[in-house]
Amino acid sequence: MDDSDWRLRGQDNYLTGAVFHHAAYHAPSSEWDHEHCEFCWAKFMQLEGSDSLQEGYATEGNRNWVCPKCFEDFQGRFGWTIRQSPH
Repeated sequence: MDDSDWRLRGQDNYLTGAVFHHAAYHAPSSEWDHEHCEFCWAKFMQLEGSDSLQEGYATEGNRNWVCPKCFEDFQGRFGWTIRQSPH
C-alpha cells in the first residue's frame, strides 16, 4: 500500500495494532444512526435497502469502523488482529 493512498489521513496514530471484531452495525441511539469507515468514509447504517453497509469490522466498544475492502487493504500495514466473537 502506497503512502500516497488518499484514504490515509493519520490513522496510524490511533489504529496501529488495533484488535477488531466482525460485527453487524446497530445504531447506538435514534440521534446517532450511522458511522463511517475510518478510511474511505463509506457509511455504516442499520437501514437495509440503502446503499450503506450493514456490517464491517469494529474496534472494542464499536468505537472505530472499517469497511471490508479497507480492512483487507490495510490489515497488514497496521498489524490488525481479529478477535473471534464468542458463540
